[in-house]
Amino acid sequence: MDLTLSRRGDYTVRAAIGLAGSWSPNGSSRKMREIAAEMGLPPTYAPQIFGRLVRADLVTARAGPSGGYRLTRDPAEITLLEVVEAGEGNLAPRRCTLRGGPCRWADVCAVHPSWSRATSAVREALAGTTLAQVVETDRAIGAGSFPVPEDSHRALTDVADLVDPPSDKRRQPHESDGRRPAHRARPHPGANLLGR
Repeated sequence: MDLTLSRRGDYTVRAAIGLAGSWSPNGSSRKMREIAAEMGLPPTYAPQIFGRLVRADLVTARAGPSGGYRLTRDPAEITLLEVVEAGEGNLAPRRCTLRGGPCRWADVCAVHPSWSRATSAVREALAGTTLAQVVETDRAIGAGSFPVPEDSHRALTDVADLVDPPSDKRRQPHESDGRRPAHRARPHPGANLLGR
């Protein structure tokens, strides 16, 4: 099961991290284009992302030459759950986990209690993490002082790609034909353990 964010959720979290990283109580607003460039957001999609953060009352927008975007509260008072839900919507199942089943499951299925606990655990973990904590982690990663966990999703993806490369049948451009090469994931430090 894939528990990753949608592209919209991903960009929303990145935009919030960009705003939180430069937040100060009396600080100025930041331009959308600056945050988009810093956080790798597509400039054409950034207005939608910032609009979602404004509608969620996490960000204020101010027009004019000295305008821009700024968090409505201290990042230590904004939870990761609030940011994720600004991008993804309410993180709760909208339909039964099992689609169908015996007649006795008309009102509730046999998996509901377990799924409900799992949903609550995800929500609690995100609600227990502040945007300030996420920024702290981001800074530690940037400084090289954050230890990469063994279950790092990027590391696991990189190793899995080495063992079983994605089956993308599209032609990948080469440096010799003048086009930009496709992004290549950097090898995981433990990749040599696989004998490759």
